[in-house]
Amino acid sequence: MHQIRFSVYIIILFISSVSIFYGNEKKENNDEISNHHDIKNEFFLLKDIFKYKSDIQEHDIKEGKSYLKGNATIEYHNTKVEADYIEFDWKNGDLYAKSKEKSIFFQKENQQYFFRTIHWNLNKKIGEAKNFFLKEKNYIVIADDILKRKEDILMKKVIYTSDPFFLENKDNFPDLYLKTEKLKYSFSKKYIFSGPIFFYLYRVPMPIFFPFLYIPITKLNQTSYSGIMYPKFGIQNKKIYMKDIGLFFPISNFLNLKMNASIYNPETWKIKTKIEYKLNKYNDHGLINFDYQNMSHKQKNYLFQWEHNSDFKSNSEINFNANINYDNIFLYNKNYSYVNIRKKFSNYLWFMDIYMIQNKEKKEIKFLIPELILHTKNVLFHDKKNFFLSQVNLENRFHFNNSIDFQKVKYFHSGLLFNHNMNMTAYFPFFYPYLKISSKIFYQDFYAWNSPDFQISSFQKMDFSTNIVSIPFYKIWKFKNKALLKHQIQPILSFHIMYFPPVFYNVKNHFEKRINLIFNNDWIIKNPWNCVVDSCEKIKIIKEINSSFIVDHNFIKWEKFQIMGDIDLTKNLKTKYKAGINFEKEEKKNKMIYFDFSFSSHYDINLFSIKNEFKKKGKNRYDYFFFDQNNYAKYSIPLNLKIDFHSNYENDLNKKKLFQTLLSLNGSVNITKYWTISFHTDYDLLKNKIIFSNIIFDRDLRSFKMSFNWIRNSSWSFFIGLKDPNFRNIIQYNEKN
Repeated sequence: MHQIRFSVYIIILFISSVSIFYGNEKKENNDEISNHHDIKNEFFLLKDIFKYKSDIQEHDIKEGKSYLKGNATIEYHNTKVEADYIEFDWKNGDLYAKSKEKSIFFQKENQQYFFRTIHWNLNKKIGEAKNFFLKEKNYIVIADDILKRKEDILMKKVIYTSDPFFLENKDNFPDLYLKTEKLKYSFSKKYIFSGPIFFYLYRVPMPIFFPFLYIPITKLNQTSYSGIMYPKFGIQNKKIYMKDIGLFFPISNFLNLKMNASIYNPETWKIKTKIEYKLNKYNDHGLINFDYQNMSHKQKNYLFQWEHNSDFKSNSEINFNANINYDNIFLYNKNYSYVNIRKKFSNYLWFMDIYMIQNKEKKEIKFLIPELILHTKNVLFHDKKNFFLSQVNLENRFHFNNSIDFQKVKYFHSGLLFNHNMNMTAYFPFFYPYLKISSKIFYQDFYAWNSPDFQISSFQKMDFSTNIVSIPFYKIWKFKNKALLKHQIQPILSFHIMYFPPVFYNVKNHFEKRINLIFNNDWIIKNPWNCVVDSCEKIKIIKEINSSFIVDHNFIKWEKFQIMGDIDLTKNLKTKYKAGINFEKEEKKNKMIYFDFSFSSHYDINLFSIKNEFKKKGKNRYDYFFFDQNNYAKYSIPLNLKIDFHSNYENDLNKKKLFQTLLSLNGSVNITKYWTISFHTDYDLLKNKIIFSNIIFDRDLRSFKMSFNWIRNSSWSFFIGLKDPNFRNIIQYNEKN
């Protein structure tokens, strides 16, 4: 097989035509010479867009055709064709190809197709073909005939299957497939429509069919589309239910409507309506939901939801967002409603929100009408020459809201709240790069008025804090066995002062002063026995040591001490720990000693791994196995196991102790190639009992999957359905206790 380039071919063609001209000594008229040069020029212009190769080649310059025989390949524009025989008219773009043994390979951009025979016009993009075959990642489409016109594609005797064995060429026939006589794909209206679709299982018709199929074809940026939502069937408490059957269609370019229904039994059913909209001018979008549900005991439920969103990153100065929820059953759900308006300025933000919060447990509704927030953030000093002043930032936050509490029958309560926060930060590199100092001043002003008590309360607080961060210090020890120990420590010293004006205190100038000392402490071991090339595994032992002190009446008290870290002992073995002592009483807590320790290990094991002694290999059903002397198939059993150990201890030194120790086992094992058992168990070592247990059996049934889920305390579920994501909600059996 060889390939001839157009430039070489044109030269040979030119020499041949000249030799023939002089050998025959025939005089041609000017029109024939002109026509001959036009054909040559046209053929010459194709050399950059027309490439080909084959075992045998014939070219008819006068007719403008090329004939390729034997392992023929042609590339024209963004189309590639491979076949046993190709006939191509490079004047009008007509292509005819056929193959005897292998299918014709037809590639258009990144999409690949297969045919037995094809007659196509590559310029007009129309034609017809026999024995069409399209293979995607998760499915295959087969058709006896295909006819492509300008506006649509017609296919006859179409088969669709997603059988993984058929996709991987393990079987010549799919176990489950869908079949229809005719199918149409419309380019202009972007939809697929077919006649009746029948389901076949091992080439036997099933008592399941669709009277028709309508699927909209949408692009990623297209929002308006239409179609049918096929239902999901299941069985619960020995009763069949149908869920989410409906349709969706566009009302306009900016509105889409969705409607679906669910029927559980004659007394329980539900209808959902959703309208989606998008305002491209303002880059706003939202939805309106209305649900009607007929429940048992002659009870009806209405649900209404309006949600509107604005893109805060858009160029619009004002953004509007809303989420309104209403339920005719008072306090039926825990959703909350709000409306907010946000306006952006050069260096500050303004928010106005309206909230309605429903609390099911307290059986009350709280309204915040309105909530106003003004947030500013800027550099306090714009003196770029002064390095220290340019690092000072000022942040203000003003918060005001009017709240109304409503509880059915019992009471009505309202109030006003004003909250002002001011935050000033500064960052200074001191003795750079050895020390970094950051300071912060936080001021909070709070006022509240409650009705009907007419009670006014106020609260002020000022926080002063400074953090001093040092560069890390480290030391390295080397041992004779090439092991390496590295100790790295980074100290952080923090000063924190809180000042409370004498509003709730009889003592003047109430202060709370704290000193925090943190050591980012790393002990790193370089393990020479677990090295790959030049990279050795590193084990960290201690991560952080944290200690805080209280300054009271010129005395320093130890408030708390805490140490924490994590250790990666091996690739599959990890542990975390945290321990500490609280020396001072906290709010609602006494002095306390505590520790928290967790250990986890993860393993991937192959049980009964295949060894070299099994030399006999053969096929059993659809897969290849090794066989022993007695012709029993041998295969490995992969086991995935994760062990978690967690221990928690708390002792408040006065009242009670808390000690918990749990052991958790999680994993899965493939007992055969198509059976998988997954398990999860939590065991309390102190109480000596299992507190949670769950076992799941999964079975791979080619196009179907089956699972049985059992949870301790008599809870179970059984499921069998299709794997195909396009049809898995249509054919399935689902039962729960």
